[in-house]
Amino acid sequence: MSRTQHPPGAVDAFAKMDATAQANLVRSGQASAAELVESAIARIEATNPALNAVTHKLYPKARERTTDPALAGAFAGVPFLIKDLLSVAGAPNTFGCRALANFIAPNSSPYALALEASGLVTVGRTNTPEFALIDATEPRLFGPTHNPWDLARSSGGSSGGAGAAVAAGMTPMAHASDGGGSIRHPASHNGVFGLKPSRGRNRSDGSPPMPFGLPDIAVNHVLTRSVRDSALMLSLTEDPDTRLGPLGFVRDPVSRRLRIGLVREGLSGNIAATEVDDALLSTARLCESLGHNVEPTTWPFPGPRAIEAFLDEWAVVAAGAVQATCAWIGCQPDTESFEPWTLGLAQRGAALSPDRVAGAVAQLAQASWALDAFFETYDVLLSPVARHPPKRLGEHATDLPFDILFERAVDNSDFTPVINAAGTPAMSVPLNWSANGLPVGSHFVARVGAEATLFGLAYQLEAARPWTDRWAPQSYPSVAQ
Repeated sequence: MSRTQHPPGAVDAFAKMDATAQANLVRSGQASAAELVESAIARIEATNPALNAVTHKLYPKARERTTDPALAGAFAGVPFLIKDLLSVAGAPNTFGCRALANFIAPNSSPYALALEASGLVTVGRTNTPEFALIDATEPRLFGPTHNPWDLARSSGGSSGGAGAAVAAGMTPMAHASDGGGSIRHPASHNGVFGLKPSRGRNRSDGSPPMPFGLPDIAVNHVLTRSVRDSALMLSLTEDPDTRLGPLGFVRDPVSRRLRIGLVREGLSGNIAATEVDDALLSTARLCESLGHNVEPTTWPFPGPRAIEAFLDEWAVVAAGAVQATCAWIGCQPDTESFEPWTLGLAQRGAALSPDRVAGAVAQLAQASWALDAFFETYDVLLSPVARHPPKRLGEHATDLPFDILFERAVDNSDFTPVINAAGTPAMSVPLNWSANGLPVGSHFVARVGAEATLFGLAYQLEAARPWTDRWAPQSYPSVAQ
């Protein structure tokens, strides 16, 4: 039982506040870090049994941190959750993998240290698929994370635990990472805000560079309920030596008319499901009503070849993860240690010839150059995030026959992956809901280093079509009343 109690029918005073508002309470003396953390613990205990978003509870360390007189930073005292991929000293770090079920991280990465320096108080770890290799969060190690808008639906991946947690109000924001859509998909599926920064914007998460000249694709940031939380957090974690130049805290809506290129077809050439496409067109009309110029266009590179090249890189990532884990702890690459999906993808990656990998490197480089040229004409690219609304749990289960799951995963992730290879910033903004009440995010992309453009547009959209007071049926503000 948590120390913070609330009478039946009451919602705690912090449940609907974003991280900035909670930090302001601590800064002004109106609330203590301990009060914020105890309330978050109560919210996790109330909602996590149904959602399975938090896999490791770090309550004792969190409570100890609130008593530290040196606790400081822009988010001092604000409760936080970290995805079970990022290395945090002394915390479980399983990568969603049974072979690493008992692993404790010995050190914190530079990015994790930046999160800590901001004053956040980590209360737990969030669920993720094994090595973040699929667009659904249903690992065998911990079981599936349920979507708070419909418990039978997926919360997306690979930051599905983080997305469900923020949507449920467990904490006002949570760490997430994105190697092919893993911030944007959960943001879309859970009705929260998710920005993927440019490659090179943030401090390192400690991962080694990609082999064979393949582009680094994974970046770290947060999922939030408000735009300002995301913008402030990025200003606190960005690498002070980034080649992109300092971003700082973007505070204001964009003040100029943007030229937005509307892309309805995925990289495979297919238009999204009807409800997703309808939502996209609704967002386009909203942007036009705000004074922006929206023009239909297409991807500036051959989509099928680009997605094939990305999938080759994804398979190389899987092969490296399995090989490194087995070399590290002495396990075998079998189903006792790894999931069938991971093994199938790893086998695909290990079988790629050097010429095939070199071709993928060249193809992804060409797509990146073409996208950079695209942004000479357009300020922003607008597309769907995923081809489908949140799918039913089990449709992307990792023990399905590999060919079936591969086809489903590629089909659903038809808009986001090559953005990672290009290294451009992108965001999912929760502007629409389907007829049966499921969130459908809108995907905005800008040129490398142009996070300010995306944040400025997001502030406009947030004011025009607010989402922060829209709570899922399985969120704390809903279940506590």
